[in-house]
Amino acid sequence: MFRILLVLVVIAIGYDAIVHQGLYTRNVWTSVVGFTDSAVTGAKQLGQDAREESGTVKQ
Repeated sequence: MFRILLVLVVIAIGYDAIVHQGLYTRNVWTSVVGFTDSAVTGAKQLGQDAREESGTVKQ
């Protein structure tokens, strides 16, 4: 099943690269990178808030 899905993804990316010069692939990749950056920033902020709340941050 995974191999079939992988083949379909490769075909879709190849089609996008040939027909649309990779426009859709770039848009999807940019969205994934943006989401990942947002998640990492949120996790860092959450960790910092938790440390400040517990009083372990040295000032």
